[in-house]
Amino acid sequence: MKKILLVDDDASIRFLVEKLLEKDFEVISVRDGYLALDWLNEGNIPDLILLDFEMPDINGDAIIKRVRFTPGLRLIPIIILSGNESEEMRYYIRKLGANDYVTKPFTRDNIIEKIERILGN
Repeated sequence: MKKILLVDDDASIRFLVEKLLEKDFEVISVRDGYLALDWLNEGNIPDLILLDFEMPDINGDAIIKRVRFTPGLRLIPIIILSGNESEEMRYYIRKLGANDYVTKPFTRDNIIEKIERILGN
């Protein structure tokens, strides 16, 4: 079963995504970027990262940069979760190295389709 690291400061979003994905994926859910980086630094390698872009303390921008510049992590696909629908934001996150973008609110079909496309399922 493919492993997804979900990083979002909103407990309700984490719960929803876990429920949407639990039948098809193993979901590791953390509430902030520091916990995500700690988990990754322990040697855990997910098949994909679902990352809220706008979080307190350490945001998606910093996490993408850290992942993309860390050997052993740089090839992990990243899908951004965000309420910001602007084309500028989409361009920016792709420039940072994210693979795709899902706007909140999202549907199960929307998020599953993007995950499966990236993971090649």
